[in-house]
Amino acid sequence: MYHHISADPARAGDYIVTPEILEGDLRYIAEHGYTAVSVGQILDYCAGRGELPDKPILITFDDGQQSVLTYALPLLEKYDMCAVAAVVGAYCDAEEAAPDRSPEYSYLTWAEVAELAASGRFDIACHTQNMHRDTWPRRGCLPNSGESAEAYAAALNADLDAVEAKIEAAAGYRPTAFAYPFGFHCEQTEALLGERGYELTLTCENHINDLDSGAMDLGRYNRSAYTDRTAFFKLLGIV
Repeated sequence: MYHHISADPARAGDYIVTPEILEGDLRYIAEHGYTAVSVGQILDYCAGRGELPDKPILITFDDGQQSVLTYALPLLEKYDMCAVAAVVGAYCDAEEAAPDRSPEYSYLTWAEVAELAASGRFDIACHTQNMHRDTWPRRGCLPNSGESAEAYAAALNADLDAVEAKIEAAAGYRPTAFAYPFGFHCEQTEALLGERGYELTLTCENHINDLDSGAMDLGRYNRSAYTDRTAFFKLLGIV
């Protein structure tokens, strides 16, 4: 799980890597015989419609920063890999009127989301329209304390109605992959997502995934710039 990519090494941290770190990671993955897989390949495998390569790995980028287009896309093309970009609708909306933009701080516009999708290197996943917060008015897309099931379903469905329509307009398809904001998830949220047709959901829990039970609530390892590459990939079983 990656987030932002900055060309300034001084900004590297828990949720920011440099293009050099990202390229080193992709090279490391390739040299150790792993294959980046798409959402479609995982869902086909889970449905019995296809096989996965011997060493599959899912590469994801959360929040939809412009740096994914600027830095990640050319590197995925260079190493013949694919990835997931989970976008927040409200962030993309705000970029449409941004007076100046830079991959150092901007998010993707919807036209840029379309560019990622058209590249064939990215699956566009939903990261909600406007629920990417860790506190008020709710924690991510979780139900609030005392909120009725009906009220919660109405709030979540209204949010997803908005962002799914925008993703479909940009990418040409409704998303089947969902990244929980801040990883916050519960059974009620998962059930509602399933009803909407989501088949793959991404948490922030650190574990390797067993797909025998499907592709919901998949774990991911956040790639911090502070972690040594070999030590990080040992967590994933890549040594």
